[in-house]
Amino acid sequence: MTNRNGKTPLKLRGFTLVELLVVIATVGTFAAILMPAIQASREDARRKTCANNFKQVILALHNYHDTNRSLPAGSCHFGGFNQNEGTVRCPVNSPLPFLLPFIEQTVLYREYVEWAMKAQEDPSLTHGYGTPWDLAEENRRWFSQKVPIYLCPADGNSLETTAETGSARTNVYLCAGDVMWNFALRDDQTADPRSAAGRRAPWAREKWRRLSAYIDGLSNTILLSEGVVPVTRETNLLAEGGVAAFEPYDGEARPKLCLDNALESDGKTVKNPCKNLWRGRIWSNGRAADAWFTCTLPPNSASCVAGKFDSNEWGSFAPSSYHPGGVNVAWADGSVRFVPDTVDVGDISKPQTTTGPSPYGVWGAFGSMNGEETPFLDYPEFENSAPRL
Repeated sequence: MTNRNGKTPLKLRGFTLVELLVVIATVGTFAAILMPAIQASREDARRKTCANNFKQVILALHNYHDTNRSLPAGSCHFGGFNQNEGTVRCPVNSPLPFLLPFIEQTVLYREYVEWAMKAQEDPSLTHGYGTPWDLAEENRRWFSQKVPIYLCPADGNSLETTAETGSARTNVYLCAGDVMWNFALRDDQTADPRSAAGRRAPWAREKWRRLSAYIDGLSNTILLSEGVVPVTRETNLLAEGGVAAFEPYDGEARPKLCLDNALESDGKTVKNPCKNLWRGRIWSNGRAADAWFTCTLPPNSASCVAGKFDSNEWGSFAPSSYHPGGVNVAWADGSVRFVPDTVDVGDISKPQTTTGPSPYGVWGAFGSMNGEETPFLDYPEFENSAPRL
């Protein structure tokens, strides 16, 4: 059959059902092959962004040190911007507000200083406790602002604002060393000699330390690590930042007691989750149980707050992240490394020590600033497993 031009028209045909199914199956196969690679690429980008943020924080600490001839205190009174104790009783400010001028946040820092000056004259601004999150609604401007380099994009929960306080959040946690006994207390506040364990910690309450105090060497001392912000203050899932309310010491602070008693048999559910912590939920908070971590248990393992169900003073707190297999950690020399969950932790059944080498392997050695260890020499395999950024 021909048309008017004497030509045979082309016969149009569509896909058969079989052909269509083959195409769909092929596309699905390619998607299944490519998706893990895409997800891995995204996670790698998030991890690198997080590491770069930590790099900026550690450089800001060095610039602060060069300017003030010391690092900020691990926690201090709100008057700590001029290194005075102030007049209120709770030294709960972390070092993070004092780094603002060194991360191009001078305006925000001035707002903090203005509040601190007013609060010294009028303690009612903080309910008398020196805690910024007690501010009246109209005075919440400075601590409600997100500081991007204090956050890790892998933790979407850290990008939220804490409803109870109006505060922005943080994934930056301070290293409390390889000890957990009374690291929230000053030496003059307890007669127990075990409080001296805090002298091993890179950070301490109301102590403005020079880098020269880290006699093990700056490349052998951890200052910061990332940590997730618990999804809720009462979460009972380890992966969501849950912390067990368990007394992790028998008079000598043995980390294994926490590891053995913090979780249910599934290894995922926290027994008796503590409900009195603000870990990561208030970026300016320097209270030990809310803002510090310990090198007593490996990353992403169990964490325990000491004592009763609502205790908040001290314990064993493992750093954590949503990165597969480990956490980003910043060293005192300005470097950042990804530390695997499998890092050597020595013998966690041993009690903490106040002097000498850490009993907790390479992890504990990096956590102590004066334990007379040389982790990179003692554990050369770590050099290759944790590439430096």
